[in-house]
Amino acid sequence: LAQAIFQRSSRCLPLHCVWLEQMNRRVLQGLRSVARRLQCSAAPSQTSSSFAWFAVVGTAGASALLLANEPVSCYYEEGPDGSVDRLRRWSLRSWNIQSGNSPGFHLRTVNPVLERYLEKFAAGLGGEAGASVLVPLCGKSVDMPYLCEQGFRVVGVEGVLRPILELKSEQRMRLKEFNDRTVFCLSGGAWVAGPSFELATEFKGVRAGCVFKTGPQGTGYYSDSPSVWHGKIRAGGRKTVPLHVLQTDMFEVTPELVKASTFEERGTFDMVYDRGALESVPPSARESYVASTSRLLRQGGRMLLVVLDYDQAQVPIDPSGRRWSPPPFSMHEAEVRRLFPAQEWDVELLGKQVEANGLTAGNPSFHGVHVLEATYLLTKKSATYDPSSSSRGASRSYLLAGLASLGLVGAISSRCLA
Repeated sequence: LAQAIFQRSSRCLPLHCVWLEQMNRRVLQGLRSVARRLQCSAAPSQTSSSFAWFAVVGTAGASALLLANEPVSCYYEEGPDGSVDRLRRWSLRSWNIQSGNSPGFHLRTVNPVLERYLEKFAAGLGGEAGASVLVPLCGKSVDMPYLCEQGFRVVGVEGVLRPILELKSEQRMRLKEFNDRTVFCLSGGAWVAGPSFELATEFKGVRAGCVFKTGPQGTGYYSDSPSVWHGKIRAGGRKTVPLHVLQTDMFEVTPELVKASTFEERGTFDMVYDRGALESVPPSARESYVASTSRLLRQGGRMLLVVLDYDQAQVPIDPSGRRWSPPPFSMHEAEVRRLFPAQEWDVELLGKQVEANGLTAGNPSFHGVHVLEATYLLTKKSATYDPSSSSRGASRSYLLAGLASLGLVGAISSRCLA
Protein backbone atom coordinates (compact mmCIF):
# COMPACT_ATOMS: atom_id res chain seq x y z
CA LEU A 1 0.00 0.00 0.00
CA ALA A 2 2.77 2.41 0.90
CA GLN A 3 4.60 1.71 -2.33
CA ALA A 4 1.43 2.11 -4.40
CA ILE A 5 0.60 5.42 -2.75
CA PHE A 6 4.11 6.76 -3.19
CA GLN A 7 4.37 5.82 -6.86
CA ARG A 8 0.93 7.19 -7.68
CA SER A 9 1.36 10.50 -5.91
CA SER A 10 5.00 11.29 -6.62
CA ARG A 11 4.95 10.48 -10.32
CA CYS A 12 3.18 13.70 -11.30
CA LEU A 13 2.39 16.52 -8.88
CA PRO A 14 1.16 20.06 -9.57
CA LEU A 15 3.43 22.88 -8.53
CA HIS A 16 1.48 23.74 -5.37
CA CYS A 17 1.61 20.12 -4.12
CA VAL A 18 5.36 19.53 -4.13
CA TRP A 19 5.31 19.35 -0.33
CA LEU A 20 3.12 16.22 -0.59
CA GLU A 21 5.74 14.49 -2.68
CA GLN A 22 8.40 15.32 -0.11
CA MET A 23 6.19 14.09 2.76
CA ASN A 24 5.36 10.88 0.92
CA ARG A 25 9.06 10.12 0.39
CA ARG A 26 9.86 10.60 4.08
CA VAL A 27 6.91 8.48 5.22
CA LEU A 28 7.76 5.68 2.79
CA GLN A 29 11.40 5.61 3.87
CA GLY A 30 10.32 5.28 7.51
CA LEU A 31 7.81 2.57 6.70
CA ARG A 32 10.40 0.51 4.85
CA SER A 33 12.75 0.65 7.82
CA VAL A 34 10.02 -0.27 10.31
CA ALA A 35 8.74 -3.09 8.11
CA ARG A 36 12.20 -4.67 8.11
CA ARG A 37 12.28 -4.49 11.89
CA LEU A 38 8.81 -6.00 12.27
CA GLN A 39 9.64 -8.86 9.93
CA CYS A 40 12.56 -9.93 12.09
CA SER A 41 11.40 -9.06 15.61
CA ALA A 42 7.66 -9.49 15.92
CA ALA A 43 5.60 -12.67 16.05
CA PRO A 44 2.27 -12.76 14.16
CA SER A 45 0.22 -13.17 17.33
CA GLN A 46 1.65 -9.97 18.74
CA THR A 47 0.94 -7.86 15.70
CA SER A 48 -2.51 -9.00 14.54
CA SER A 49 -4.26 -6.10 16.25
CA SER A 50 -1.81 -3.57 14.85
CA PHE A 51 -2.16 -4.97 11.35
CA ALA A 52 -5.94 -4.65 11.57
CA TRP A 53 -5.51 -0.93 12.13
CA PHE A 54 -2.78 -0.99 9.47
CA ALA A 55 -5.32 -2.20 6.93
CA VAL A 56 -7.98 0.33 7.89
CA VAL A 57 -5.73 3.38 7.92
CA GLY A 58 -3.58 2.40 4.99
CA THR A 59 -6.45 1.34 2.75
CA ALA A 60 -8.32 4.58 3.41
CA GLY A 61 -5.35 6.66 2.37
CA ALA A 62 -4.45 4.47 -0.57
CA SER A 63 -8.00 4.42 -1.90
CA ALA A 64 -8.33 8.18 -1.70
CA LEU A 65 -5.08 8.70 -3.56
CA LEU A 66 -5.35 5.94 -6.15
CA LEU A 67 -8.87 7.01 -7.12
CA ALA A 68 -7.91 10.65 -7.49
CA ASN A 69 -8.14 12.31 -10.88
CA GLU A 70 -5.03 12.46 -13.04
CA PRO A 71 -2.71 15.33 -12.12
CA VAL A 72 -2.56 18.33 -14.41
CA SER A 73 1.14 18.06 -15.22
CA CYS A 74 3.90 15.47 -15.32
CA TYR A 75 7.66 15.79 -15.30
CA TYR A 76 7.86 12.79 -17.62
CA GLU A 77 5.41 12.17 -20.44
CA GLU A 78 2.94 9.32 -20.33
CA GLY A 79 3.52 6.52 -22.80
CA PRO A 80 0.83 5.10 -25.12
CA ASP A 81 0.13 2.26 -22.67
CA GLY A 82 -0.10 4.53 -19.61
CA SER A 83 3.49 3.96 -18.51
CA VAL A 84 5.99 6.73 -17.79
CA ASP A 85 8.07 7.55 -20.87
CA ARG A 86 11.40 8.87 -19.56
CA LEU A 87 13.32 8.29 -22.78
CA ARG A 88 11.28 10.77 -24.83
CA ARG A 89 12.14 13.61 -22.46
CA TRP A 90 15.84 12.74 -22.41
CA SER A 91 15.85 12.47 -26.19
CA LEU A 92 14.06 15.78 -26.83
CA ARG A 93 15.74 17.80 -24.10
CA SER A 94 19.30 16.50 -23.97
CA TRP A 95 20.05 15.20 -27.46
CA ASN A 96 17.81 17.20 -29.78
CA ILE A 97 20.66 19.50 -30.80
CA GLN A 98 22.50 20.35 -33.99
CA SER A 99 24.60 17.59 -35.51
CA GLY A 100 28.22 17.85 -34.45
CA ASN A 101 27.37 19.42 -31.09
CA SER A 102 27.21 17.76 -27.68
CA PRO A 103 25.06 18.46 -24.63
CA GLY A 104 26.59 20.70 -21.97
CA PHE A 105 27.05 17.81 -19.55
CA HIS A 106 29.25 15.83 -21.98
CA LEU A 107 32.96 15.98 -21.20
CA ARG A 108 35.28 15.69 -24.21
CA THR A 109 38.11 14.42 -22.01
CA VAL A 110 38.33 11.89 -19.21
CA ASN A 111 36.80 13.17 -15.99
CA PRO A 112 39.69 14.29 -13.72
CA VAL A 113 37.70 13.13 -10.69
CA LEU A 114 37.61 9.58 -12.06
CA GLU A 115 41.36 9.64 -12.70
CA ARG A 116 42.03 11.00 -9.21
CA TYR A 117 39.99 8.41 -7.30
CA LEU A 118 40.10 5.37 -9.57
CA GLU A 119 42.69 3.50 -7.54
CA LYS A 120 40.70 3.86 -4.33
CA PHE A 121 37.45 3.15 -6.18
CA ALA A 122 38.72 -0.17 -7.54
CA ALA A 123 40.96 -1.36 -4.69
CA GLY A 124 40.48 -5.07 -3.99
CA LEU A 125 37.68 -5.56 -6.54
CA GLY A 126 37.72 -7.90 -9.53
CA GLY A 127 39.85 -10.92 -10.33
CA GLU A 128 42.10 -11.77 -13.24
CA ALA A 129 39.41 -10.83 -15.76
CA GLY A 130 39.16 -7.33 -14.27
CA ALA A 131 36.38 -5.72 -12.28
CA SER A 132 33.07 -5.07 -14.00
CA VAL A 133 31.75 -1.49 -14.09
CA LEU A 134 28.22 -0.24 -14.70
CA VAL A 135 27.84 3.30 -16.09
CA PRO A 136 24.19 4.45 -15.84
CA LEU A 137 22.87 7.07 -18.29
CA CYS A 138 26.24 6.83 -20.01
CA GLY A 139 25.59 8.93 -23.12
CA LYS A 140 28.77 8.81 -25.21
CA SER A 141 31.10 9.25 -22.24
CA VAL A 142 34.80 8.94 -23.01
CA ASP A 143 35.19 7.62 -19.47
CA MET A 144 33.97 4.22 -20.70
CA PRO A 145 36.79 3.50 -23.18
CA TYR A 146 39.21 4.97 -20.64
CA LEU A 147 38.04 2.47 -18.01
CA CYS A 148 38.39 -0.36 -20.54
CA GLU A 149 41.95 0.69 -21.29
CA GLN A 150 42.69 0.43 -17.57
CA GLY A 151 41.55 -3.21 -17.68
CA PHE A 152 37.94 -2.84 -16.50
CA ARG A 153 35.01 -4.53 -18.24
CA VAL A 154 32.28 -1.95 -18.84
CA VAL A 155 28.54 -1.90 -19.44
CA GLY A 156 26.87 1.44 -20.13
CA VAL A 157 23.13 2.02 -20.05
CA GLU A 158 21.66 4.60 -22.42
CA GLY A 159 18.09 4.91 -23.61
CA VAL A 160 18.66 7.33 -26.51
CA LEU A 161 20.05 6.06 -29.80
CA ARG A 162 21.93 9.19 -30.91
CA PRO A 163 24.70 9.18 -28.27
CA ILE A 164 25.30 5.47 -28.87
CA LEU A 165 25.80 6.09 -32.58
CA GLU A 166 28.08 9.04 -31.81
CA LEU A 167 30.08 6.89 -29.40
CA LYS A 168 30.50 4.37 -32.21
CA SER A 169 31.66 7.07 -34.62
CA GLU A 170 33.84 9.17 -32.33
CA GLN A 171 35.60 6.18 -30.72
CA ARG A 172 35.93 4.08 -33.90
CA MET A 173 39.73 3.91 -33.57
CA ARG A 174 39.42 2.40 -30.08
CA LEU A 175 36.03 0.67 -30.04
CA LYS A 176 35.97 -2.43 -32.26
CA GLU A 177 33.16 -4.77 -33.38
CA PHE A 178 30.57 -2.26 -32.17
CA ASN A 179 28.60 -2.76 -35.36
CA ASP A 180 24.97 -3.33 -34.55
CA ARG A 181 22.60 -4.06 -31.72
CA THR A 182 20.79 -7.21 -30.64
CA VAL A 183 17.20 -6.89 -29.44
CA PHE A 184 16.15 -9.02 -26.47
CA CYS A 185 12.66 -10.05 -25.38
CA LEU A 186 11.05 -12.04 -22.60
CA SER A 187 10.05 -15.55 -23.62
CA GLY A 188 8.78 -18.03 -21.08
CA GLY A 189 9.94 -15.77 -18.25
CA ALA A 190 13.53 -15.56 -19.53
CA TRP A 191 15.38 -13.00 -21.66
CA VAL A 192 16.32 -14.34 -25.11
CA ALA A 193 17.97 -12.76 -28.14
CA GLY A 194 15.56 -11.66 -30.85
CA PRO A 195 12.42 -9.53 -30.93
CA SER A 196 8.97 -10.64 -29.93
CA PHE A 197 6.28 -10.49 -32.62
CA GLU A 198 2.56 -9.88 -32.68
CA LEU A 199 0.78 -10.38 -35.98
CA ALA A 200 -1.28 -7.38 -37.13
CA THR A 201 -2.61 -6.78 -40.61
CA GLU A 202 -2.95 -3.04 -39.99
CA PHE A 203 -1.46 -0.36 -37.78
CA LYS A 204 -3.39 -0.16 -34.49
CA GLY A 205 -1.59 2.72 -32.85
CA VAL A 206 1.75 3.33 -31.18
CA ARG A 207 2.91 0.71 -28.69
CA ALA A 208 5.71 1.31 -26.19
CA GLY A 209 8.93 -0.48 -27.11
CA CYS A 210 7.57 -1.79 -30.42
CA VAL A 211 7.70 -0.92 -34.11
CA PHE A 212 5.09 -1.78 -36.72
CA LYS A 213 6.71 -3.20 -39.83
CA THR A 214 6.95 -6.06 -42.25
CA GLY A 215 9.74 -8.38 -41.16
CA PRO A 216 10.85 -12.02 -41.27
CA GLN A 217 7.73 -13.18 -39.43
CA GLY A 218 5.30 -11.08 -41.42
CA THR A 219 3.57 -7.75 -40.82
CA GLY A 220 2.91 -6.71 -37.27
CA TYR A 221 4.47 -5.36 -34.11
CA TYR A 222 8.10 -6.27 -33.41
CA SER A 223 9.66 -5.43 -30.04
CA ASP A 224 12.51 -2.94 -30.35
CA SER A 225 13.72 -2.63 -26.77
CA PRO A 226 15.73 -3.52 -24.79
CA SER A 227 18.75 -4.08 -27.01
CA VAL A 228 22.50 -4.35 -26.49
CA TRP A 229 25.54 -3.21 -28.47
CA HIS A 230 28.62 -5.43 -28.06
CA GLY A 231 32.10 -4.02 -28.57
CA LYS A 232 35.62 -4.42 -27.26
CA ILE A 233 38.64 -2.21 -26.58
CA ARG A 234 42.33 -3.03 -26.45
CA ALA A 235 43.66 -2.77 -22.90
CA GLY A 236 47.36 -3.13 -23.68
CA GLY A 237 49.31 -5.75 -25.58
CA ARG A 238 46.98 -8.30 -27.11
CA LYS A 239 44.43 -8.13 -24.32
CA THR A 240 40.97 -6.81 -25.15
CA VAL A 241 38.12 -6.12 -22.75
CA PRO A 242 34.40 -5.79 -23.49
CA LEU A 243 32.46 -2.55 -23.70
CA HIS A 244 28.74 -3.22 -23.96
CA VAL A 245 25.93 -0.65 -24.07
CA LEU A 246 22.38 -1.54 -23.09
CA GLN A 247 19.95 0.61 -25.04
CA THR A 248 16.99 0.86 -22.69
CA ASP A 249 15.55 2.77 -19.75
CA MET A 250 17.88 2.49 -16.74
CA PHE A 251 14.88 2.06 -14.44
CA GLU A 252 13.94 -1.14 -16.26
CA VAL A 253 17.33 -2.89 -16.20
CA THR A 254 17.33 -6.04 -14.07
CA PRO A 255 20.05 -8.53 -13.10
CA GLU A 256 18.31 -11.10 -15.30
CA LEU A 257 18.58 -8.83 -18.35
CA VAL A 258 22.23 -8.07 -17.59
CA LYS A 259 23.00 -11.76 -17.19
CA ALA A 260 21.35 -12.69 -20.50
CA SER A 261 22.61 -9.85 -22.69
CA THR A 262 26.10 -8.86 -21.47
CA PHE A 263 29.38 -10.42 -20.38
CA GLU A 264 28.40 -10.06 -16.69
CA GLU A 265 27.02 -13.54 -16.08
CA ARG A 266 26.35 -12.84 -12.39
CA GLY A 267 23.86 -10.11 -13.25
CA THR A 268 25.50 -7.72 -10.79
CA PHE A 269 28.59 -5.53 -11.04
CA ASP A 270 31.64 -4.90 -8.90
CA MET A 271 31.47 -1.13 -9.41
CA VAL A 272 29.04 1.59 -10.47
CA TYR A 273 30.34 4.87 -11.86
CA ASP A 274 27.69 7.58 -11.65
CA ARG A 275 28.67 10.97 -12.96
CA GLY A 276 25.63 13.10 -13.85
CA ALA A 277 23.03 10.31 -13.69
CA LEU A 278 21.46 10.61 -10.24
CA GLU A 279 21.53 14.41 -10.39
CA SER A 280 19.55 14.34 -13.65
CA VAL A 281 16.67 12.42 -12.06
CA PRO A 282 13.87 14.54 -10.50
CA PRO A 283 13.55 14.29 -6.70
CA SER A 284 10.33 12.26 -6.93
CA ALA A 285 12.15 9.48 -8.83
CA ARG A 286 15.37 9.33 -6.81
CA GLU A 287 14.35 6.36 -4.65
CA SER A 288 13.40 4.38 -7.76
CA TYR A 289 16.70 5.21 -9.43
CA VAL A 290 18.72 4.22 -6.35
CA ALA A 291 16.77 0.96 -6.06
CA SER A 292 17.37 0.21 -9.75
CA THR A 293 21.09 0.89 -9.40
CA SER A 294 21.51 -0.90 -6.08
CA ARG A 295 20.07 -4.16 -7.36
CA LEU A 296 22.76 -4.19 -10.06
CA LEU A 297 25.66 -3.76 -7.60
CA ARG A 298 26.90 -6.79 -5.71
CA GLN A 299 27.26 -6.71 -1.97
CA GLY A 300 30.68 -5.37 -1.10
CA GLY A 301 30.77 -3.47 -4.40
CA ARG A 302 31.35 0.27 -4.66
CA MET A 303 29.80 3.27 -6.35
CA LEU A 304 31.72 6.40 -7.28
CA LEU A 305 29.06 9.12 -7.21
CA VAL A 306 29.78 12.57 -8.65
CA VAL A 307 27.00 15.14 -8.12
CA LEU A 308 26.46 18.88 -8.04
CA ASP A 309 25.66 20.73 -4.81
CA TYR A 310 24.09 24.20 -4.91
CA ASP A 311 21.21 26.21 -3.48
CA GLN A 312 18.16 24.69 -5.20
CA ALA A 313 16.11 27.80 -4.36
CA GLN A 314 18.25 29.76 -6.83
CA VAL A 315 17.30 27.37 -9.62
CA PRO A 316 13.76 26.32 -8.62
CA ILE A 317 12.35 22.94 -9.56
CA ASP A 318 9.44 22.98 -12.00
CA PRO A 319 7.36 19.81 -11.25
CA SER A 320 5.74 20.05 -14.67
CA GLY A 321 9.14 19.72 -16.34
CA ARG A 322 8.49 22.59 -18.74
CA ARG A 323 11.55 24.53 -17.64
CA TRP A 324 14.83 23.25 -19.09
CA SER A 325 16.88 23.66 -15.89
CA PRO A 326 17.15 21.89 -13.56
CA PRO A 327 18.44 19.26 -14.25
CA PRO A 328 21.04 18.99 -13.02
CA PHE A 329 19.30 18.95 -9.64
CA SER A 330 21.15 19.81 -6.47
CA MET A 331 22.30 16.92 -4.29
CA HIS A 332 23.23 18.03 -0.77
CA GLU A 333 25.20 15.67 1.44
CA ALA A 334 22.17 15.10 3.68
CA GLU A 335 20.16 13.94 0.67
CA VAL A 336 22.91 11.56 -0.43
CA ARG A 337 23.03 10.03 3.04
CA ARG A 338 19.22 9.76 3.10
CA LEU A 339 19.17 7.89 -0.20
CA PHE A 340 22.03 5.62 0.90
CA PRO A 341 21.23 4.90 4.59
CA ALA A 342 23.97 3.90 6.98
CA GLN A 343 22.47 0.45 7.70
CA GLU A 344 22.95 -0.48 4.05
CA TRP A 345 25.83 1.69 2.80
CA ASP A 346 29.16 3.09 3.91
CA VAL A 347 29.21 6.67 2.63
CA GLU A 348 32.49 8.58 2.36
CA LEU A 349 32.72 12.12 1.06
CA LEU A 350 35.95 12.19 -0.92
CA GLY A 351 35.94 15.88 -1.67
CA LYS A 352 34.20 18.99 -2.96
CA GLN A 353 35.40 21.51 -5.49
CA VAL A 354 33.96 24.37 -7.49
CA GLU A 355 32.25 23.06 -10.62
CA ALA A 356 34.66 23.65 -13.48
CA ASN A 357 32.91 22.15 -16.51
CA GLY A 358 31.20 25.33 -17.70
CA LEU A 359 27.74 24.92 -16.19
CA THR A 360 27.58 28.35 -14.56
CA ALA A 361 28.98 30.05 -17.65
CA GLY A 362 27.09 28.13 -20.31
CA ASN A 363 23.65 27.73 -18.74
CA PRO A 364 21.79 31.02 -18.10
CA SER A 365 19.75 29.42 -15.30
CA PHE A 366 22.95 28.96 -13.30
CA HIS A 367 24.47 32.41 -13.81
CA GLY A 368 25.59 33.73 -10.42
CA VAL A 369 24.92 30.42 -8.65
CA HIS A 370 27.71 28.93 -6.53
CA VAL A 371 27.93 25.31 -7.69
CA LEU A 372 30.13 22.68 -6.08
CA GLU A 373 31.00 19.27 -7.46
CA ALA A 374 30.94 16.64 -4.71
CA THR A 375 32.40 13.13 -4.99
CA TYR A 376 31.29 10.22 -2.78
CA LEU A 377 32.55 6.68 -2.44
CA LEU A 378 29.65 4.39 -1.50
CA THR A 379 30.22 0.80 -0.42
CA LYS A 380 27.30 -1.62 -0.34
CA LYS A 381 27.51 -3.47 2.94
CA SER A 382 27.86 -7.24 2.82
CA ALA A 383 26.11 -7.83 6.10
CA THR A 384 22.33 -7.58 6.27
CA TYR A 385 20.99 -4.87 8.55
CA ASP A 386 20.28 -6.24 12.03
CA PRO A 387 17.12 -4.69 13.48
CA SER A 388 17.31 -6.50 16.85
CA SER A 389 18.40 -3.36 18.67
CA SER A 390 14.91 -1.88 18.39
CA SER A 391 12.05 -3.10 20.54
CA ARG A 392 8.96 -4.72 19.07
CA GLY A 393 6.68 -2.27 20.81
CA ALA A 394 8.46 0.77 19.41
CA SER A 395 8.43 -0.73 15.94
CA ARG A 396 4.69 -1.33 16.01
CA SER A 397 4.09 2.19 17.30
CA TYR A 398 6.21 3.73 14.58
CA LEU A 399 4.50 1.62 11.96
CA LEU A 400 1.01 2.65 13.04
CA ALA A 401 2.01 6.31 13.29
CA GLY A 402 3.60 6.17 9.88
CA LEU A 403 0.54 4.61 8.31
CA ALA A 404 -1.71 7.16 9.92
CA SER A 405 0.43 9.88 8.37
CA LEU A 406 0.34 8.09 5.05
CA GLY A 407 -3.44 7.89 5.19
CA LEU A 408 -3.58 11.61 5.89
CA VAL A 409 -1.26 12.30 2.96
CA GLY A 410 -3.47 10.17 0.73
CA ALA A 411 -6.63 11.94 1.82
CA ILE A 412 -5.17 15.40 1.37
CA SER A 413 -3.66 14.39 -1.96
CA SER A 414 -7.04 13.36 -3.26
CA ARG A 415 -8.30 16.89 -2.67
CA CYS A 416 -5.13 18.54 -3.97
CA LEU A 417 -4.75 16.46 -7.12
CA ALA A 418 -8.41 16.38 -8.14
